[in-house]
Amino acid sequence: MKRVDIEPGAQAMTPVDIELKVLRLPIYTGAVVSLLALIAVPFTGSQAILLDGFFNLVYLITGIFTYRVGRLLRLGASRRFPFGYAPLEPLVNLIKSLLIAGVSMLSIWYAVSSLLTGGTDIRFGVALLYAFVSAAVTISMAVYVWLRYRHLQSPLVQGDLAARVIDALTAFGALLAFVIAYLLQAYGYTQAARYVDPILSLALVAMTVGIPWSLGKGALAELLYMAPPPSKTEPIEATIRQALKAVPLVALDIRTVRIGRSWEVMIHAQLGPDTEMNTHAADECRQRVEAALAGGHDQVRPVLVFSHHAPEPLR
Repeated sequence: MKRVDIEPGAQAMTPVDIELKVLRLPIYTGAVVSLLALIAVPFTGSQAILLDGFFNLVYLITGIFTYRVGRLLRLGASRRFPFGYAPLEPLVNLIKSLLIAGVSMLSIWYAVSSLLTGGTDIRFGVALLYAFVSAAVTISMAVYVWLRYRHLQSPLVQGDLAARVIDALTAFGALLAFVIAYLLQAYGYTQAARYVDPILSLALVAMTVGIPWSLGKGALAELLYMAPPPSKTEPIEATIRQALKAVPLVALDIRTVRIGRSWEVMIHAQLGPDTEMNTHAADECRQRVEAALAGGHDQVRPVLVFSHHAPEPLR
């Protein structure tokens, strides 16, 4: 695996080491912001701060699980998991999306209840201080994870990035709303200021609802072994067809699925009735396919089967 130098004289880190570092840092920030939210809620009475604290608590729990999965992925296949730990990646992202959706539904219930009872009184001194600290921490972490993800392209980091974006939007929205509510109250619009907190909670859910939906949908598709879109599979299939171009085939059936960062490819090659192939020739074909895929595609595991029978057709 390619090694990446952090700085001259420093110990080199592999992409996997960097990935684990990226997954570890948000755990610490999640713990800090969750603790701050739990402290601030009794002093402010804000449902938006409670929502922000719940979000960070979810990220903290799933972040620990995500980090554990990242460490397991370094181990490769084992007797207990003969095909490796790749399915744990979409599983983590699916659980994360469901938890975020659950917290969002809870916040909608609280916000609607608050609107129906005349809004919420907020003590803005502590609320503004919390919102500023939370926004600074979460936005900085979202930018950091995004910059790392651009170079890592890790499904685990992708799921964590989605959580960081929601966290940053929530914190920034809370800061902006508290400033508006404070100004409304300062200029005598006390009743209007009472509605800022529940309206903010609803607005934050509306802004971020698409992120857990997209994350969960993709993770579920991988867990169900659904075929990725043609734009993703066609380059892999074209490479395989080119590698087997010299073999006289009647039909070639390629089935590709993606699980986490791994691509699983089943190749059924039908030989002509008069074509003979021994194990040495079959091994050469397999090695040629693996070499071709290794040249342009990461983490692709092909299984190549030759037979004189036609592949089972797909509906």
